[in-house]
Amino acid sequence: MLEGDPVTGGGRIDLQTGEVWPQSVLEYAEEAGEADLEDDDARWLRVHCEGSRAGYRDMELFIDTVEDDHLADRFARSIQGRGAFRRFLDALAGRPELLDRWYGFTDDRHRGRPRAWLVAEGYTPAPPQREP
Repeated sequence: MLEGDPVTGGGRIDLQTGEVWPQSVLEYAEEAGEADLEDDDARWLRVHCEGSRAGYRDMELFIDTVEDDHLADRFARSIQGRGAFRRFLDALAGRPELLDRWYGFTDDRHRGRPRAWLVAEGYTPAPPQREP
């Protein structure tokens, strides 16, 4: 919810259950009358989409780790302009070992940013409690 298109991104986190509600789901649930989404700061933590800049930066950082200068240059050119994410993945598609490494790299960063955001908002992410 933090990344992507600021127009359609964002949403809320239910502080009672820990459930994450993307903005599109919230709008659908409100229209259908299926959810009680009153503005209750004790229950809901609003998440505002920050755009795609962090994801773009991930691509830049990953390219910096590519040891083959020719490939690194090719990848750097692939992220110029609109459609950068798709072109980058297309460029990586021919190199399965780099594609796997990219997915591990980006997955790790996608987990870290929300955790850092929660801490900045005054919350400590914790693993779900298991029932006995």
